[in-house]
Parts: sequence; structure tokens; C-alpha cells
Amino acid sequence: MYTKQILLGLAASITLMNCASAAQANASIPLKNTSSLLQDERMQVVKQYIIDLQKADYKDITRLFEKNGIVVSTSRGKVNAKDFFYAFLPNIQLASTQLNQTFMSDSDGNRMAARFHFIFKLKDGEEGSGEYVDEFVFSNNSSKLSSVYMFENLKFKNEMNIEN
Repeated sequence: MYTKQILLGLAASITLMNCASAAQANASIPLKNTSSLLQDERMQVVKQYIIDLQKADYKDITRLFEKNGIVVSTSRGKVNAKDFFYAFLPNIQLASTQLNQTFMSDSDGNRMAARFHFIFKLKDGEEGSGEYVDEFVFSNNSSKLSSVYMFENLKFKNEMNIEN
């Protein structure tokens, strides 16, 4: 009986050592964690936002937002995102964007920003151009935007050319 207990104890010890060894080996395999995947999804949302501005795609850009998402802009203040883009983007005849940089917040994982140049010509002939930094606020554990804060520098020299 005593011999059986020693053999069972020895077998259990060997099994535990093998499990610990396997766990250590697996720990060295780099796996993308959920937060990293979410950050990748959020980066894609930021890039799609810039693309949608260029395409003046008001339907697609509003799909990037939560139902009650907002935009805070220098031109219109705090506005429902759908109202903002449905009022502005359909009036664009021609647009061009150039994404220059993206930024990740060190202190808030739900915030990112992008610096981009945006040139547009409205259907009524009015033209606009500026360097923008938009701050993107994502809902917790989501790739949906809750808000976008728009900051523009209209004095930035236009280095992009679009055909009129």
C-alpha cells in the first residue's frame, strides 16, 4: 500500500512538472491579446474615418459611431455625429485627405488622435483646406466612436493639390 502511494505521488509530481514545463514553453509564444486586437480595430476605424472624409461618404462615416455619438467642431460646436456629417459631406464636390500621423493616449486606452490634411471643394464653389488633429474617443471595449473632437489650423500652408 505504501509503495502504491509513493508511485502515485511520483506520477503526480512528474505530471505537474510536465504541465509547468508546457506552460512555460507556451508563455514564450507571442499571442495577440484582446486589447491589442481592439487597438488594431480602432486604428482601422481612424483610417476609415479619414477615407470617408475624402469620399464624402456620410453614411459610412456615421456607421463608425455609436448611436448617440457626437462631434465637437470649431465650426459648429457639439453636434450629433449623424447630423454633422449628413449636413456637411453631401455638399462636397471634391475632396482630398492625407493622413500624416496617429497618436495613442498614454493614460486613456479609449482615446486616439490623428493629424491629417483635408482639402475640399463644395458644390457651391466654396473651397476649404486645413491641417486637422481629430481626437477619437471610443466606447469602452468597443471599436465604435462615442465622440470626435476636431481641431483645425487654417493657416497651415496647402501643400496638396487637387484638380478643380
